[in-house]
Amino acid sequence: MWFARKGRSLVGKTMKSVLVSGVLITSVWSLAACSASSIEQERKVYTREATDEGNVRAQSQGHGLNGELVSEISKSFEAKGIQLMNNMSADDGHGGISYMYLLNGSGRHIVKVHIFSDAATRAASMKQMYSENRDEAVLENALGRTTIRSKGYVSLVYTASGGEKDKYEQDVLQVFQHVLGQLR
Repeated sequence: MWFARKGRSLVGKTMKSVLVSGVLITSVWSLAACSASSIEQERKVYTREATDEGNVRAQSQGHGLNGELVSEISKSFEAKGIQLMNNMSADDGHGGISYMYLLNGSGRHIVKVHIFSDAATRAASMKQMYSENRDEAVLENALGRTTIRSKGYVSLVYTASGGEKDKYEQDVLQVFQHVLGQLR
C-alpha cells in the first residue's frame, strides 16, 4: 500500500515537472522570438528601411509624395465623367511606382501612371517597357493603340484595344496634357 501511494505521488510530481518545464521552455522561446522581432524592427529604423517601406506603402495608397499627382488625375477624369476603377499599384524596385486603372471598369481601356525617381530613369525604363523613350509616342498594332505622354519623371500611358480604340482618346489626352502641365 505504501509503495502504491508513493508511486502515484512520484508520477504526479514527474507530471508537474514536465508541465512546468514545458511552460518554461515555451516562455523562453516566445521571449527569444519577440526579442528577434524587436531587434529586426530596430535594425530597420536605424538603416532607414522602415522609412522607405512606409514611403512605398503611402505611395501605393495614393498618399505621400505622389498623392497630389494621383489625386489630380482622378479629379480630372471624374470631371470628364470617367471613373478610374480597379486601382492597382506596384513598386518598380528602383524608387519608382506605377498605378494602373481601368476606365469605367473596361479592360479595353487602361491608364497607367508611371512615376520614376528622375527623368533619366523614366526614359530608360520607358525604353525597356515600351521600346520608346520620347516624351510623346503612339504605338499601334493589330491588338490596340498605346499613347504615351511624359514629362520629367512622370509617364502617362493610355492603352485602348478592341473595336473601341477611339472611345476615350480625346478625353484621356486632355487629362494627360492638364496633369503634365501641372508638373514643375
